[in-house]
Amino acid sequence: MMFYVFEGLVFSGVLMSVLSFFLLVSLPVFEKEIDILELENSQIQLQNRLQESELLQLSQQIQPHFMFNTLNIVLSLARLNRQKDLVESIEKFSMYLRYKYTDKKDLIPFNEEMAQVKNYLYIQQLRFGKKLDITIQTEEMDMPAGIPPYTLQILVENAFKHALGEKKGQKKLLIIFERLGNWVKLYVIDNGTEPLDLQSSQGIGLENIRKRLKLLFDLYTDISITKNKEQETVVQVVWPYITLED
Repeated sequence: MMFYVFEGLVFSGVLMSVLSFFLLVSLPVFEKEIDILELENSQIQLQNRLQESELLQLSQQIQPHFMFNTLNIVLSLARLNRQKDLVESIEKFSMYLRYKYTDKKDLIPFNEEMAQVKNYLYIQQLRFGKKLDITIQTEEMDMPAGIPPYTLQILVENAFKHALGEKKGQKKLLIIFERLGNWVKLYVIDNGTEPLDLQSSQGIGLENIRKRLKLLFDLYTDISITKNKEQETVVQVVWPYITLED
């Protein structure tokens, strides 16, 4: 009996020695893996902050020609004594600026983004008058869907900056927002000039949206630019559906 007890003690001692040796050998490896994980986490956080900073800087850039055009519109309304339109245009422009210079969450309700885009479109409508045809297709039930802030704003501003602004004749802009199962799709369609190239300097805003979507969602996201059968430029953005309804 004593022999078995002694044998058990010896085995336990050997086992403890082996485990201690294993821990001593493995500890630096574990510490190194932890350091690597912490470094990767820090790099991801840094990348997130850089992307957020890049998006914020991009979204807050006011296109000089848009500001000049807005001021010219205001002056024209003042000279024509169109007081109601004058006051409303200044109010819309003020709200547009406030939105661009206000910090946002990672996602905001689509109706909030749409409301601010309408301020921008109101000024463009004053500028082009009957030569600009704007159509917005949305469903009320989809309005609480989350959207990365400035996504629609950047797409619409790009449409005017690179396509509709210099187009002669009738200008058309179509915005479609719809939910398809677990995803939402946003379309911005214009009948302007050639489509933007994601690799060109003109596509910086679109590439920024693409990067932002990948950072925010683990699931499928996409942004693409094509021409439809009417030879209109179609920008499509897809991301997971998340409701922000209270």
